[in-house]
Amino acid sequence: MTLALHLTRAVLIRVLATTLALAGLAIALDLVESAAEVLKQDDGGLLRYLGLRAPIILTAVLPVGLILGPVLAFLSLAGRSEFTVLRASGATIYRLLLLLVPLGLVFGACLYALSDRISPVLEGRLLTWLDPQPAATSGGFWARTSLGVVHADASSTRGDLIFDLEVYEMDAEGRMTARISAASARFADGVWRLGEASRLTPGQSKSTRIDGERWETPLRPANVRALSSPTSAVAGDVAERILTGAWAGNRTTEFYQVRVYRGYAAFMAPLVMILLAAPAAFGTRRGGGLGKHAALGVVLGFAFLLFDGMLTALGETGNLPPALAAFGATAMFASIGGYVLLTLEE
Repeated sequence: MTLALHLTRAVLIRVLATTLALAGLAIALDLVESAAEVLKQDDGGLLRYLGLRAPIILTAVLPVGLILGPVLAFLSLAGRSEFTVLRASGATIYRLLLLLVPLGLVFGACLYALSDRISPVLEGRLLTWLDPQPAATSGGFWARTSLGVVHADASSTRGDLIFDLEVYEMDAEGRMTARISAASARFADGVWRLGEASRLTPGQSKSTRIDGERWETPLRPANVRALSSPTSAVAGDVAERILTGAWAGNRTTEFYQVRVYRGYAAFMAPLVMILLAAPAAFGTRRGGGLGKHAALGVVLGFAFLLFDGMLTALGETGNLPPALAAFGATAMFASIGGYVLLTLEE
C-alpha cells in the first residue's frame, strides 16, 4: 500500500502540475487574442468567459499532461535509483505499473467527463454567448430526422422559432413523400405551428396551403439550438440519441458511431499513456540512458495522440469502421508499449 501511494503521488503531482501549467499558458494566450471581444460582453464578462473556456482548454491539454507527467515521474524516480532498488528487491516493472491502474482509471473518468460530456455543452454555450445575433439573421441549419430532412435559414437563440423552413418528408425507403415550405415555424404548448406554409406532394401540380397547421417532427427547441450552434464536438449521449432517432443530427451515421465509441476509448487512453511512459523507468544516473529512455516515452506518447486523431478523423468521414477508428490506436499502442517493455526488461 505504501509503495502504491508513493508511485501514485509521484505521477499524480506531475500530471497535475504539467496540465495546469499548460492550461494556464493556453488560457493566457487565448485571452490575448480574445480579450477585446470578451470585454464587449456585459453578461458576465471575463469571469464567465473563463468559466466556459477553461474546461475546453483543459480537455485539450490533459492528454499532453498525461504523456509528460508519467514520464517526468518515472524519470525522477529512476534518477534517484528507486526503480533499481525496487527491481533488486523482486518487484517487476509490471507489478509497479499495475499499482498505477486505479490512478489511470481516475484519469480516464476525468478525460471522459471533460471530452464527452462537459466540453461539447460548454462549447455551444460559449459560441451562443459570444455571437448573440437576433432571430432571423443567424442559426441556420440542416438536419436529418426520423421523418425526413429539414433545412432552415435561421432560428431564434431559444430554438422555439424557425425561419424560411424547408421540410422534405421521406418514407422508410428514403423516397420523398412531400415537401413543406414555410416562412416560419413556432413552438408553443408542446407543438410546432407553421406560418405561411404550403405542402407539395409528388404527382400534384399545385401546392396546398397549410398555414397554422401542426408540424409533426421529433425536433424540439433544445435540438434546434444544438443544430444551429456549429460546435466541433458532440457528446456521446447525444450521439446515441441521434442514432436511435430520438434526436436530430446533421452529420453522417459513421460520425456519431465514432463519437459513441470515443467515450469508451477515453477511459482506456490514460492507461496506455502510463504504459508508454514506462521506458523512462529504465536507466540510472550513473549507468546512463535516462534521457534516451525518457525521450522514447515522450515520442511514443505523442505518436499515440497523432495516430488516435488520424484514425478518428478517418472513421468520422466513413473511411474506417467506427470501432476500428475509435479503438485502433489504443490497441496498437498498447501492443507497442508492451513490446517495448518486454524488450527493455530483458
